[in-house]
Amino acid sequence: MNKKAVLITILFLLSVLEVSAQPSLLLEVAQKSFEAKPGETILVPVTLSNIGNETAENISIYISGPLIEGVLYSQDVIKKLEPGEKVEKTLPIYIENPKAGAYDLKVVARVGAVLVEVPISLRVLTKVGYSIDVDVKDRYLLGEDVAITLKVSSSSNGIIFGDVSYEIYKGNTSIAEKSIHNIFLYPEYPKNRWEYLIFLPRPDVGKYTVVMRARFGGISKTIAKSFEVYQRKLRYETKFEKGIIYVRVLDEKGNGIEGIPVTIEGTELKTNSYGMAFIEAKEPGTYHITLNLDGKIVETFVEVKKLFMDYEQRNETLLVYVRDSAGKGIGNVSIEAIGPIGKTYGVTDENGTALINLNETGFGSISLKAESDRYLGAEAIITVKEPKKPETKTPPQTTSTPINQTTPIQPVKPKDYGNLPIILVLSAVIFGSTSYLALFRPLKFEEQLDKYYFVKVRAPRVRELHNFRYEKAINAVDARATKGKITIEDGRIIWEIDKLEPGEEAFLQAIL
Repeated sequence: MNKKAVLITILFLLSVLEVSAQPSLLLEVAQKSFEAKPGETILVPVTLSNIGNETAENISIYISGPLIEGVLYSQDVIKKLEPGEKVEKTLPIYIENPKAGAYDLKVVARVGAVLVEVPISLRVLTKVGYSIDVDVKDRYLLGEDVAITLKVSSSSNGIIFGDVSYEIYKGNTSIAEKSIHNIFLYPEYPKNRWEYLIFLPRPDVGKYTVVMRARFGGISKTIAKSFEVYQRKLRYETKFEKGIIYVRVLDEKGNGIEGIPVTIEGTELKTNSYGMAFIEAKEPGTYHITLNLDGKIVETFVEVKKLFMDYEQRNETLLVYVRDSAGKGIGNVSIEAIGPIGKTYGVTDENGTALINLNETGFGSISLKAESDRYLGAEAIITVKEPKKPETKTPPQTTSTPINQTTPIQPVKPKDYGNLPIILVLSAVIFGSTSYLALFRPLKFEEQLDKYYFVKVRAPRVRELHNFRYEKAINAVDARATKGKITIEDGRIIWEIDKLEPGEEAFLQAIL
């Protein structure tokens, strides 16, 4: 026998001796098929025997299988198992919330290189779980549409199916009902949810109840939700003022209501936070207004009238006539006249007539404007002529006395001028002071006509007027000026002008 053959023989004997020295295990599982629902625990009974001639130590015994979400396996360790010894163990399987279905598992015993397996099967049953809901608001304004959503949400680990029905009552009277069959719900999102929309267009005032019934996997559930349709006690006001048509909607406490639909001559609007809706009236006529007061449709009208203006020149005075469409004179109308050299104002009397001093506007092209809170204004551009001054007649000449004629010369008597010297001195003083005021100091004029108060200021002729301020204690509701800024507060009116050019005029008109 050569050396190579001896070596092979020795290795073979060693391997045989090594194998014969290993323990031999017998794994037995009495029950090999299991069923469970989510939330339950399965106990797998296991018997392990050492049928070899060697002691087995540190034997691992455990459940093995695919990774299943919601399933937790367990394991155990046997410290020592003598030849011929038998051990019984129980291995739990925790079923939390896996998907329903059948799964193939194994019970495994392992010591060293020895591995023993026994297949088992697990069937996870479907656990029926779901919730229902009715999504609807508590209150709706009359005139609003009502949307109701029925909802079913499945918490099952498998597919469930069933039916849903609903009834809607107004008070104790049924107004709608319906059944929906064969609704399938799956365990995965979003297929585990079902929704159904019910639409009620503008229901009447009253209390409503929605009853929803469902049955899935043999389990029945019922839910009821109520809502109210209500109407506010609203009132409205309309008016035409300063060229604007106003509509205001108020509640029973006098607070403005926002969001009320208002239509004025085809223009659709909604009231603001003060309850106001408005448009500009550009033409006279009857304006049709429609309001939706919480579902109650109201129609009304506003009459818009226009001013008509005519004029007549009488020397240095312009007579402006203001009438309505029927030819009736209108009082308290503000007239603005702008001419080549300046601007002036007037107010019509009870007959609708206003007087304009043409010396303040100048002659030639004059712009006239008539304004009133109650009417659409009128404008016109006219031409006025400067009146002719009367001609000065030359006094008749007397016949001269011939030079050669001797005429007795009477002594000249001193004339009695009376108070004339004093008058001349006063005139010189007044003329000088007036000229001084016109040249170096600003001039201010004030006048009140009925409910209108007018102020005119003129800058000195030789210098600019800076930071002019006029303040007067009068109760004005509105004011306008040709230049500068106006403030009305605490029963006072304040007029401020940053700058006026030399000789420039500015006007203030206040409405009392």
